[in-house]
Amino acid sequence: MTEGGCLCSAVRFLVGEFSSGIFKCYCSKCRKAFGGASSAAALASEDAFSWLHGSAGIREYRCDTGFTRRFCPDCGSILPQFLPEHKLYWVPVGLLDSDPGIRLKQHIHVNSMAAWEILDDQTRQYGEGFGSTPPESPKQ
Repeated sequence: MTEGGCLCSAVRFLVGEFSSGIFKCYCSKCRKAFGGASSAAALASEDAFSWLHGSAGIREYRCDTGFTRRFCPDCGSILPQFLPEHKLYWVPVGLLDSDPGIRLKQHIHVNSMAAWEILDDQTRQYGEGFGSTPPESPKQ
């Protein structure tokens, strides 16, 4: 069991088990939402995730494209969101209170990553989303 929450602790959650390793997304929307080079997240099944408190107050931003980010209305931390088409929760791993026991497994959307970013060469890279083709050119 791994607990997590936002910066101000107004929203807290519990993950029983992750169904994936950690992945980092380098798309332009994740860079804007997180204010950094990428987002780092893992997936958890619907049954393995539960809100402890604060979920009723969560706010949401949705782009024209459908890209959605949920966040704490008090501190602005990006929060887990349910992906109904996959029956999974997308969980930003930076919100976790302790080591979840999983490691980085893949980099996705590396075709659109920032020019100043450097990736390790041991982790699988995908040009677009999960399972897509390798990047257009090696990103180092």
